[in-house]
Amino acid sequence: ALSRILNFTVNVNKLNPMRAACHIEVPREIAAKRAVINVHTMDNACFAWSVVAALYPAEKYTERESSYPHYTTVLNLTGIEFPVTLRDIPKFERLNTVSINVYGIENKQVLPLRLTSDKKEKHVNVLYLQDPRNDGVGHFAWIKNLSRLVSSQLSRKKNKKLFCDRCLHYFGSSQKLQTHEVDCQKLNDCAIRLPSENDRWLEFGNHCNRERVPFVVYADLECVLRKTEPNKEDASSYEYQQHEVFSIGYYVRCSYDDTLSAYQFRRDKNCIAWFARQLNDLAHRVKDIISANVPMEALSK
Repeated sequence: ALSRILNFTVNVNKLNPMRAACHIEVPREIAAKRAVINVHTMDNACFAWSVVAALYPAEKYTERESSYPHYTTVLNLTGIEFPVTLRDIPKFERLNTVSINVYGIENKQVLPLRLTSDKKEKHVNVLYLQDPRNDGVGHFAWIKNLSRLVSSQLSRKKNKKLFCDRCLHYFGSSQKLQTHEVDCQKLNDCAIRLPSENDRWLEFGNHCNRERVPFVVYADLECVLRKTEPNKEDASSYEYQQHEVFSIGYYVRCSYDDTLSAYQFRRDKNCIAWFARQLNDLAHRVKDIISANVPMEALSK
């Protein structure tokens, strides 16, 4: 029996995914585009500073805290704990009447991590950066110019593009973008990756997984070429031959019962009308066959 306890230790770990805190340098390829404002801060409020930088943009020294009003004076942070996680953003949006989209970097591609469900007049796009030294620590920075940030990963053209911040499709005019955003807001919750130049063909290779259809119709028709005369004598081009069908044949193949397979043909001027009636009758017969309930085969013991 247990007589005494020598030591008893309880460890409680709270899981808080994608926690952003402290300052992380923007990757060189991102910084070179000058599309992201990364406010230098050593506290855990990088998310708040990113929002303040977007709502109160500075003309110079954009990476300094001193260039902006302190976030506690311009933001409602009731019940918001720092560091901020993605789960805290909906509450932050409601408190401050602002909408937030969060983007991340995956394989050097900028992709949305979290899209707002209600885009407001005050809207902010932020970039979430993972600390390469610590997978559990991240950092938020304000995306000042989304077009400049993602343009090179979607097109090599240098002209200005207007991007939809939900699906990352781009348009040449603001009118086309506004028309697109009406439906995109309702339909798309993620970015759409289109095939690249090197991977643009879709090919089915697992032929062993194909499912046989119960009925297949193979049809063929034969035609004669009848010469025609031009409607006008001075016509530069005209139809000089016309196809006229004189016979047609078809084969119905049933994959599970050969007695239902059959071949039919007809040779006359009305063979097309006859073929249409045959297909209509076949459709009704197949429907009756497929719709009929049959006893299930006994299972093996």
